[in-house]
Amino acid sequence: MLSDRDLNSFHLFDIPQRLGEWKETRLHRKERLALACGLLPRPEKCPLQPNVTNTFESDGIRIENVAIQTIEGFWLCGNIYRPLAGKGPFPAIANPHGHWAAGRFTREQDVPPNPKGQRLANGKADFVQLGVSLAQQGFIVFAYDMVGYGETKQAGHTLAAGLDAWCWGISLLGVQTWNSIRAIDYLVSRPDVDSKRIGVTGASGGATQAFILAALDDRIQCSVPVNMVSSTMQGGCLCENAPGLRVNTDNVEIAALFAPKPQLVVSCLGDWSKTTPTVEGPAMKRVYDLFGAAQALDWVQFPYEHNYNRESREAMTRWMCQWLKGTPSTDVSERITTIDSERLRVFPKSSKSPQGVGSEEELMVRLRKMAMQRRRDLLRRGLKPTRKWERELRSMLSASVAVSVPKITIGPLGRVTLVCGRSASDVAASLPSNGIPVSEVHLSAGKEHDWKEYHSTYNQTAFGNHVAIVISAWKSLQSTHAVVNLVAAGDAASVTLVAAAIIGSQLSGKVIVDVSGDQVNNDRYWSTTGYAPAIRVIGDINAAAMLLREQGVVLLGVKKSHNWPGLENHVKGEPMSSQLLIDLLSRS
Repeated sequence: MLSDRDLNSFHLFDIPQRLGEWKETRLHRKERLALACGLLPRPEKCPLQPNVTNTFESDGIRIENVAIQTIEGFWLCGNIYRPLAGKGPFPAIANPHGHWAAGRFTREQDVPPNPKGQRLANGKADFVQLGVSLAQQGFIVFAYDMVGYGETKQAGHTLAAGLDAWCWGISLLGVQTWNSIRAIDYLVSRPDVDSKRIGVTGASGGATQAFILAALDDRIQCSVPVNMVSSTMQGGCLCENAPGLRVNTDNVEIAALFAPKPQLVVSCLGDWSKTTPTVEGPAMKRVYDLFGAAQALDWVQFPYEHNYNRESREAMTRWMCQWLKGTPSTDVSERITTIDSERLRVFPKSSKSPQGVGSEEELMVRLRKMAMQRRRDLLRRGLKPTRKWERELRSMLSASVAVSVPKITIGPLGRVTLVCGRSASDVAASLPSNGIPVSEVHLSAGKEHDWKEYHSTYNQTAFGNHVAIVISAWKSLQSTHAVVNLVAAGDAASVTLVAAAIIGSQLSGKVIVDVSGDQVNNDRYWSTTGYAPAIRVIGDINAAAMLLREQGVVLLGVKKSHNWPGLENHVKGEPMSSQLLIDLLSRS
C-alpha cells in the first residue's frame, strides 16, 4: 500500500548505529538526491561566459554586478561582494536567497527581540547587509537569484510544474540546484577565490538550496542553513519539492549528509525549526559522532518568527570565520551599510540585457533536448556495457522507483513461472496444467495522484509501488524455488522489466514480456500510468531490457526493432500466445 505522507508530516530519519551503515545509507541518499535534482545522468556544462556589467566600491569593499550562463541561453544574475584590500585568494561563500519578494535585493530593517513574555519579534532579512558584512570580514560572497526572482526571469518560479517534465528529470528545484553548482563553478574559476575554502548559507527556501548543494557538491566545506532543517514542514514551494526527493528521508537527513564537515544549524522559536535543540540537532549530532566530529556541528536559536535577522547573520559569520579562516574570536558585529539595492542590478531597467532574449517555453525545449541527449548517451554506452555502467544504471532505476532488493537465498524446489498484471489469470490459463507451476500477481488498474500536494516528493509513485509488488512476489517464490520465470503483458510489461532489471544477477529464470503497446517512446504513458521520477532520462524499459541481456530477456510484440538498440537478438515480432510461451519456457 502506498504511504500518504506530505510536506507537513513528521518524519525523522533512522539514526544509524555504525559508521559503515551510515556511509552505505549516505551513498543511496545522495544518489536519490541527485536523481531528484535532475543530475543523473550528469548534464554537460556550457561555458559560463561571465558578464560583469558594473563595479563599484562602498563600505570598504568592492561589488561586482554579474551574470553567468548556467544553461546555454539562460543567465543567472547576482552580485559579488569582495574585500577591497588584498588580492586573495579569499575564502568564498555562496548565498542563495529564500522566498522574500525582493530576493537578493531584500533590505528589511532589523527589529530587537520583544521583552520576555510577549509575542515573538517579527522575522526580518537583509541580504545586502549579509554580503557587505561577510566581505568586510575577508570573504568573497556570490549572492544570486532564484529562478523567477530578481533579474533571473527568463522563466517563472512555477517552471516545470508537471509529470510530463518530471518523468524527464526536469524540475524547478533541479534548475536551481544546477544554478548553484554553476555558481560554485564561477567562484572557483576566479583567481581571487581559494577553491578549498568554499561555504554556503541561505535562509528559508535559500536554506533548502544550501543544504542540498552542500550534500551534492564536494567543493562546499562549510554550511549554515537557516530556519529550514525541520522534521515537520519540509518546504512549501515547488522549488523545494522535486519528485522523489524525500521518499523515506527528510530535510534533517539531507542536511546530515554533509557530515563530518562543519555545519551550523540556525533556527528560531516562531516557525517549524523551533524543535532544533531537542529533536533535529541531537539527531544530526548522532551522525557527526560516528565520525568523531561532534565539534563540527552546532546549532543556535533566536526568539523571532521566520527570519535571517542580524543575530542569525552574525552567528553564521562567526561560524564561517572559525572554519574557513581559523579565527574563532573575530568580532563579527555588523556595521550598517547604506547601499541602495538599485545599484546592485546587473542590467539597469533602461538597458537591454540577455534577460530580454528567450522565454520559458524555449528554456523547457532546451532542457528537454538536453535530457533526450543524456538518455541517448546512456543507452549508447550500453551497446558496449561495462560493469560500472550496469551498476550505475541499476542503481538509478532503483532510485527512480524507490525500490531496493536485499540479497536472498535460492530455494531447493524446481521451476515456477510468475505471471504479472491485470490479465495475469488469462495468461496463466494459457499455460499447460501439467507443465511448470504458475503463480500470479495482480496489479490494480487504479493510480494515486502523484502530483497533488507534492505527493511524489514524499511517496513512492503508483508505478514504483507496482514494481515493489512484483519484486515481493518474486522474492517469495525465489526463496522456495531454484528457478523463477517472469512473464508479463500490457502495462505489467514495463513494470516487470524494471523490477527484473533491479533484481539483476539474482534472477534465476527467463524474463518474457509482451511490449505490443510500444511504450518505448510514448511520453504520454510515462507521464501518467508509468510515471516515476526521471524514468525517461535514465532510459525506462529500454535501459531495463539492456540490463537483462545476460539473463536472456525476450521482448515479444516488437513492431520497430530499431527502438531497441543492442537487443536485436532478444526481440520478436509475434505477440504473446500460449504456444509461444510454452516454447520459450521449455527451452533450456
